[in-house]
Amino acid sequence: MKLNLFTKAALLLLAFLTLGAPRTQAQSNQPYFMLINQNSGKALDLIGGSTANGAVTNQWTTDFNSINQRWALLPTEGANHFKLISWVDGKAVSVSNNSTSAGAQIWAWDYTGNEPSQQWDLVDAGNGWYYVKNVRSGLVLDVSGGSTADNAMVQQWTSNQSAAQKWRLQPWGNFYIRAASGKYVCIQNQGSANGSPIIQYQQENNPWFKWQFTSEGDGYYGLFSLNAPSRVLCVQNASTAAAANTHLWDYNPSNIGDQKIRIVPKTDGKFKFYFGHDGMSWDIPGGATANNTPLQQYPDNGNAWQEFSLERGDIAIGGGGSNSIYSVAASSIPTPVGSGAVSVRLLNGTNGVYADNQIYWGILGQDPANGNRWAYLDINGNLQPISAALNDAAGHLTKNGVNYANIYSTISQKQWVNLPKLSAARMFISVGSPCYIKTYDTGFAGPDINNSADPNHDVYFDFTEFTLNDSGYHGNTTRVDMFGFPLQHRLTNLAGNYDYTVGELESETRAGIFSEYQNEVTNEFKSLGTVQAPYRIVAPIHGSFAAGQPNANYFAGYSSISTQDILMGVGGAADPATCAAINRHVYTNAQSTWGNVSSYYGAAPANYYAKFWHTHAINALAYGFCYDDVNQQAAYLEVGSPKGLIIRVGW
Repeated sequence: MKLNLFTKAALLLLAFLTLGAPRTQAQSNQPYFMLINQNSGKALDLIGGSTANGAVTNQWTTDFNSINQRWALLPTEGANHFKLISWVDGKAVSVSNNSTSAGAQIWAWDYTGNEPSQQWDLVDAGNGWYYVKNVRSGLVLDVSGGSTADNAMVQQWTSNQSAAQKWRLQPWGNFYIRAASGKYVCIQNQGSANGSPIIQYQQENNPWFKWQFTSEGDGYYGLFSLNAPSRVLCVQNASTAAAANTHLWDYNPSNIGDQKIRIVPKTDGKFKFYFGHDGMSWDIPGGATANNTPLQQYPDNGNAWQEFSLERGDIAIGGGGSNSIYSVAASSIPTPVGSGAVSVRLLNGTNGVYADNQIYWGILGQDPANGNRWAYLDINGNLQPISAALNDAAGHLTKNGVNYANIYSTISQKQWVNLPKLSAARMFISVGSPCYIKTYDTGFAGPDINNSADPNHDVYFDFTEFTLNDSGYHGNTTRVDMFGFPLQHRLTNLAGNYDYTVGELESETRAGIFSEYQNEVTNEFKSLGTVQAPYRIVAPIHGSFAAGQPNANYFAGYSSISTQDILMGVGGAADPATCAAINRHVYTNAQSTWGNVSSYYGAAPANYYAKFWHTHAINALAYGFCYDDVNQQAAYLEVGSPKGLIIRVGW
């Protein structure tokens, strides 16, 4: 959850948001799957998230939020088999003690690369289900006794074709789908309407390139677009003809199979996709490599252009330009000094609107090396304690006759700054003027956008928030309270296998976002883009959705919880899942479907302010409301042993 900063009293100290320990190991762009058992409907689970060799992998209630249930399905080295690698720690699904006996426990173990008890074959069990067969023993994954209980033993057993031995592959998250041409499956002309053609095109960081597989309950999947969450990829007019084109259309739960897709993994790491109504394969006609080539269906012919790759959609792809956040080579990032530190750099992406000496940054947080006393980071990478006296110290700032601490540096002063460990921290970024923040012996008073007399009311500012501790860096951009200007937030690690970026798309301009906001949100939300313009777009609770305002009862009739509690995640909406479900308008759906991203914001009332930020964000990840991290939708980055943190200021 992200706390709402500006509903606090003016002198509330920003001490109380400490981000958690890392949820993941460093990941690359390989796809992850959940293995769902046909008999129980439960998932193969690394019990307790243990990272020890020999940790058992039993079945557990399916949970899309659990990293313990995510497995990379990868080809083995030099053999036509698969390995199943845990998201949690990179260990492989293995047979205990390399056993060939029926009844041997399945567990996780360091992957050796040549042990056949860690290698598996997928044997077609019909209708999208598979038997998972061990290469060493020839036995298959089996839930002991056909149990449907949590933590029931998953073992290897002689094949008996029972439902307890059948598994489906549930793709986790959203994906780019790459054709053999190197182009990516997307909606033509950024479409979202019924009938929008499906084509291949050069990859972009945009939602019309991203897809999510949702189970049809029978081993088949609907493929939903992140650009049109209620619509799926399907065959035009449910055609059964070879070379029929595909397009986008409203999802119909009773479809005859033209909206259903069967996933067939191949041992070269590629995938085949087949439509359910006629069994035809996806096909790029003739292996064409041109942009705008249609995606068609065609009888399976074994050609490479009927094979596709899945790449995770939550990992940023490259950008361009000398001021692009992607233009900084990871190898050029200086190694930070000190255990757990990170090298920090700000990039000027304002396209000449502001010079480097007009872009200010100030970092405030709690210094664990000094009894968690509040401190700011100076230009030399040292944490300096703050105090009330700092407001009147040499070089202090003054506005409207009031003195404020000068804790700021500019981009022009230094390219990289070393940041030591710091908790409950924020980086305040402003252009044209520094922010005006009062410091005290025990904390500080940040900007208050609810107060028209606040000295920052007419300052263009934004911020990121983070904790840097023994377990690594944990941080995010946020739109929980406001939007000041576009930000991108990139994080790399020392090992060189983590390099992710979140934030607004680099292609977005500030003026463009203000205009798009008015064009895309419903009428109730439009005033949020004008009430404090030109300085910021404010969140609903800071505008017409506050108590006593025109939209104060916006969610009435959909939920008995007050609109203010829903927007702030308090009171009756203090439960994260409940708060998220109401904001996303899935609260009245079956709770088991609340993790279906394609259904979010499908109807009013919904938090269309939050939806807007997802639409304009890298990989559609944004912190649009306080519990937007439910189901991994937030613009959140974390990794152990970080190396570089790059923030790009757009305009």
